[in-house]
Amino acid sequence: MNRYHIRFNTKAAGSPLVWRVFENGQQHLVKHLDIRVPVRDECSVEGTETKWNIACDGHMRIVDDVAIITAE
Repeated sequence: MNRYHIRFNTKAAGSPLVWRVFENGQQHLVKHLDIRVPVRDECSVEGTETKWNIACDGHMRIVDDVAIITAE
């Protein structure tokens, strides 16, 4: 299982990639989300800033800029 933190990309500036998905700390930018596992809120710290995330555990694949997170 991988850990995911998901946030809206406030710096998209017109880009269609409006979601930031962090998979074990590595960032992926995607257009849409399809989350098929339980989610929770969770905060993380970047430098001196606290960030609020949607968090979940699972496995992700990206198809046509859609992050699909499942249990398998």
